[in-house]
Amino acid sequence: MDKNYITVDVEGLNPEKFINLAVINGLTLWDIERLSITNMRFNMKEKDFKQIRHIAKKTHCRVKIARKNGFIFLFRRLFKRIFFIIGLVIFVLLIYIFSNIIWNIEIVGNKVVNDQLILKSLNKAGLKVGTYKKNINLRDIENSLLKDIKELSMVTISLDGTKAKVEIVERTMPPTILDLEKPMNIVAAKDGILTKVIALKGQKLVKEGDFVKKGQILISGVIKDHENLPIDVTRALGEVYAKTWYESIKEVPLKYRYFERTGKCEKFIYFVLPNNKIIKLWSNINKFQFYDKIIEKEQVKLLGFNSPVTKVTEYYYEKIEKIKNLSYNEAIDVATNLADEELIKIMPKDIKILERKYDKILMKDKVRIRKLILTEEKISKEEEIK
Repeated sequence: MDKNYITVDVEGLNPEKFINLAVINGLTLWDIERLSITNMRFNMKEKDFKQIRHIAKKTHCRVKIARKNGFIFLFRRLFKRIFFIIGLVIFVLLIYIFSNIIWNIEIVGNKVVNDQLILKSLNKAGLKVGTYKKNINLRDIENSLLKDIKELSMVTISLDGTKAKVEIVERTMPPTILDLEKPMNIVAAKDGILTKVIALKGQKLVKEGDFVKKGQILISGVIKDHENLPIDVTRALGEVYAKTWYESIKEVPLKYRYFERTGKCEKFIYFVLPNNKIIKLWSNINKFQFYDKIIEKEQVKLLGFNSPVTKVTEYYYEKIEKIKNLSYNEAIDVATNLADEELIKIMPKDIKILERKYDKILMKDKVRIRKLILTEEKISKEEEIK
């Protein structure tokens, strides 16, 4: 008998009649056995299976393949799963390849030297994201980093899976020594009314209470005699403090125009490769006239590891222009908030506030507010004498 055959179950009120008709029609059946009063089982060639369907219909029986026997059926099953097998092989290869690539560089221990400078030096020495681990000589890279960045006294690089850990010990650098022979003036960095003048070296040209303009010389490095003739040139040293001010004027109409989100949002996704090349999966066209734009970035993960590819998602939230009729008090509140926001942006954080002044003017169709903040701060800076 053929080594490649199928085992068939037939079920019906008269399975014997089915067997007899199959044999009469020239079909070869063997190892026929009764499973129950209504069930019988037999073996046959697979190519004959289609021919027994009309016999099953005549005898009101149901037939089904119980199992397939032989190498040819095993080969077919394997062939149907060939893509799965290929995918499995590729999966294993990718795991092996990605597990031997540096996907993350962690820098610890540095306080003065910034990460970007260290990463730039590592890149030049041959260690960067995407580098194959077998191509890395850790000791050579450590020595290169020490030669490249003088602020480092010791560098230790270790590999942990796909991560390179760079441990830094910084050198205690000597304090910066001023070149006292270099001619310098002390000048005003901004306008102000002087509150304190400390001249350690050089010729003081101003006094407390003077109003000075930006760029004006406060302590001169050029020393002059009583006849106003220069007798020496030096580096002026000192500090000068002054009263300064920050002002913001805002006008808000009573017929106030503003923007409000509609709830509609468009999302566009693209990928950025290490060479800054952008790959877009589809054309991104924002159809909104007014919108808020928010950008999110994340590293693409492959098999649980961060890859050098960045996924960028852009969100566009539609806005529409609206008009609201404000009362004078509401308009004043809006203008005040706008002025406060502007002052926060332009004022230094460590400034000393002396006084706040606030003026408002109500007009026919709008309000105007003026916020003035008086401060005291250091306004002196060095400027080379040319």
